[in-house]
Amino acid sequence: MSRSAHYARIGRVCSLLGGEGQFSRFGKGKVDAFILPCHDGAGWEDIYYLTGFAGTSGVLLVTCDGGRLIVDPRYLDAAKATSCCEVISCRDARFLSPLQAAVNILCAMRPERVAFGGRRIRHTAYRALRAFLIDCGCDAELLDLSGLVSNFRRQKCEEEALEVSKAVQIAASAYESVRSEACAGMSEREFAARLEYKMKAGGADFIDPIPVMVSSGWRTALPHALPTDRRFAGGDLVMVDFCARSAGYLCDITRMFSVGEPPGDVESLYSIIRWAQTEAASLLRPGALAKDVDAAVTGVMASAGLGGFCAHSAGHGIGLCVHESPSLSAASGDRLALGDIVALEPGFYKSDRFGMRLEDDYMITKDGAVKLTDILSGDLFVVS
Repeated sequence: MSRSAHYARIGRVCSLLGGEGQFSRFGKGKVDAFILPCHDGAGWEDIYYLTGFAGTSGVLLVTCDGGRLIVDPRYLDAAKATSCCEVISCRDARFLSPLQAAVNILCAMRPERVAFGGRRIRHTAYRALRAFLIDCGCDAELLDLSGLVSNFRRQKCEEEALEVSKAVQIAASAYESVRSEACAGMSEREFAARLEYKMKAGGADFIDPIPVMVSSGWRTALPHALPTDRRFAGGDLVMVDFCARSAGYLCDITRMFSVGEPPGDVESLYSIIRWAQTEAASLLRPGALAKDVDAAVTGVMASAGLGGFCAHSAGHGIGLCVHESPSLSAASGDRLALGDIVALEPGFYKSDRFGMRLEDDYMITKDGAVKLTDILSGDLFVVS
């Protein structure tokens, strides 16, 4: 993403703050500052989205006049090279931690109301924030706005959609290469390791990698199965759920193949999964109810006698996190919006036999949706 895009994002947060900000104008009360901590890697996504800096430690402090990124000396040069904000080292500010330095800067402004954010903020970081404020003699009210930046992140621009498409290309190329090598006797763990290596060698980011999930035979009935030493055998179905990142942005894909010719009913059952995904995809457009997309999947499954074997919802949003808004579930109150990128993943799981899932990524456009994973066939391939 360009620096100008990050400046605009910081500016959007600034516009909410102060006596003339949107919070005040819309009757929500004045907010003097917004503080966004990242501790031990938790919460990096929001800081990266706003500033361009990706690291395991740091604090973003936004006030009416702009943003300040406080980091420890390990990240000082990297933050200066990538961030659109003023960058401060906590050591230069004579504090041991970025959060303590940020609170000291904040307290000098004598704020009355401070918002904090980050859905993934650690409880220890929150407790430290409160303790540092008390130590500074600051009695500012703390306001939880953990969903603020994640809501901003939901609508993807063209640059973000391009990065997801790049991630798809990396993941698809790596998967097709490793699938061509798959055979009876290869272990789930070996397949996963080869796929992870080829995605990284092909250009996937090292930022917060998502584990490859590989299951075979009866283990495909476990919806989120991490790979084991189980070896592929003739007649096995193999399920592979994998993600790659490009500039931080994820794709999320699930594909299946058979080791040798599959049992007789597998092809017909797999066609039901594809039918369910097609029906759900036909509803993807701005304004559509997310729960209706889920209902399309469950309706197809129920009509095929598989309704009792669906262990999860129809899908979810993706972006910097593998699960973001909107939620495509029966309980969701979301409506799809222009710029959403969602993963559709209909599946069923029979614990006494096997499971099946097919997952593809779609971007909501003004005319409906574009399938970003169209370059990777959803066919059930047979390997020897």
